[in-house]
Amino acid sequence: MHQTLTTSDELLMLLKENGVIPFFNHQDADILLQILKILDRCGCRVFEIAHPRDARGLRLFAWLAEHARNMNMLLGVGTVPDASQASRFIQAGAQFIASPFLHKDTAKVCHDHQVVWMPGCTSCDDVARARELGAVVVSVVPGNILGPDFLREVTIAYPDLFFIPSGGVTRAENNLKRWFDAGALCVRLGESLFAKQDVAVKDWVKLEHNITKALQGIRHVKTSILKNKAITL
Repeated sequence: MHQTLTTSDELLMLLKENGVIPFFNHQDADILLQILKILDRCGCRVFEIAHPRDARGLRLFAWLAEHARNMNMLLGVGTVPDASQASRFIQAGAQFIASPFLHKDTAKVCHDHQVVWMPGCTSCDDVARARELGAVVVSVVPGNILGPDFLREVTIAYPDLFFIPSGGVTRAENNLKRWFDAGALCVRLGESLFAKQDVAVKDWVKLEHNITKALQGIRHVKTSILKNKAITL
């Protein structure tokens, strides 16, 4: 088993600093490595891979995790369905696990290995249950259905938890503003960062430009929100 390279507090600090979890997956190892290098150059040290469904995907993840460690990047896995899969990916080097389900066994595996568990929640009852199971970071899914009003509600009800909206989040300034104003720790972005057409032709320059612009846009939105709150106070 690989030793976890980060504590929960350090991961939270990075998520808050970056304002985003880039979410991506591909079967081509070279493409995954190029994306990892681009994120590193852009100063984004967190990367989430969609859960690979087979043994080859697990081996590919373990290979990528080695590169991530050498680059001081934090690599996690998303949409992990159960505890056995969580255990496999933790042993392969995952430093956080995002799960769409509130499985007690998955929570235990992550806690036992001191790996951050990010369960998906669709209601206030889900959030309460996630908290009981020891979650500190919660994914709000689907974001496009629940919306920023739900996020604002749970951030007020559970000030000791951190929330990440998934789905319905874009790079548009007004969209980002609504989520961060509602209290999001960060946002999860996939297609809006990694456009299929750019990935298909391996246009690394354009991808790096888009990721840089997205990070700048997020920083601008968060700064403007803080300034407005300071003026209000």
